Amino acid sequence: MTSHAPASVCLVRLSALGDLFLLLPAVQALCDGLPQTRISWLIERRFLPAVAHLAGRIDLYPVDGPRTLAEFRRIRRDFSDRKFDVLLAMQAKLRSNLIYPLIRADRKIGFDARRAKDGQGLWVNERIPRADEHLADGFLAFVRQLGVTEQPASWAPPLLPAALDWREALLGDEPYLVYNPSASKAERDWPQALQCEFLRRLPEAGWRGRVVITGSNPAQSAELAACVPDGLGLSLCGQTDLPQLFALLAGARALVSPDSGPVHIARAYEVPVVGLYAVARSALSGPWQQSGFCVDVYDEAVGQLLGKEPGTVDWHLRVHDARAMALITVDAVLAQLARAVVVQP
Repeated sequence: MTSHAPASVCLVRLSALGDLFLLLPAVQALCDGLPQTRISWLIERRFLPAVAHLAGRIDLYPVDGPRTLAEFRRIRRDFSDRKFDVLLAMQAKLRSNLIYPLIRADRKIGFDARRAKDGQGLWVNERIPRADEHLADGFLAFVRQLGVTEQPASWAPPLLPAALDWREALLGDEPYLVYNPSASKAERDWPQALQCEFLRRLPEAGWRGRVVITGSNPAQSAELAACVPDGLGLSLCGQTDLPQLFALLAGARALVSPDSGPVHIARAYEVPVVGLYAVARSALSGPWQQSGFCVDVYDEAVGQLLGKEPGTVDWHLRVHDARAMALITVDAVLAQLARAVVVQP
């Protein structure tokens, strides 16, 4: 714990589920490193079940979006009589940036100039250092500004007994893989034909067990489940709540997925992740500190599709080209899956 610990800290991060899991190491480090500090967190209401275990330590303030002026007025009203020692402006996005003037704090810490999008610099008086680093390390940079340097050994939410019972009833104790076919943006998805070929050829990686298909498209998930040999594919798209999804991923032998939320959930539960990366580099948004099983063709995408030298482009550059993910071969994914499954005890 730092000798000059702030009495109160407010952090703002409103985003997708994967981003929340990338933030959790920093949140846990904050709790562990500043045990006497009162912490408040403005968080998306829909993700409260993912952080319910922190309710005894952190004041969780649910936010809907914010999508309306009424929501901004609610935030201003509820925080009008409070002042924090520190505000951690951990999101550089217009709707979040508009929250920062509504919360009083002596120190308002934001991103460095390169990452401070949508005018965030107007509302902060301190910045984290510029660095080429993983997204999770970027969040940890905020708590380092407060003197907290230790990284947490664990940050995964506890698995609920009811969710574990659900998993047991569904899958018993047989080993299974999870395949997540889709990301939040279509440009990060592997082409459908390659996905089905990969699932048909799973025995080549030494895998002959169950394969659970998740995702956001029920029709796609059912079609992919049918590609798994011997009828061992099971589509659970749209059939899990958050605790069930956590239990499902935590119990998997491995996860295969493009750049998406399940990558970071599985990583938190120390499940090997075969991540598929072309649009962004896995060192930026892959499974934090565990990217050894990823298939990363980002450099090839930058060179072939953008005509640039990979070593010269900005760390955060994305390859916004529908052809990028097609550079990932089925053979490469099968090889990494074989490694991921074999190395487990």
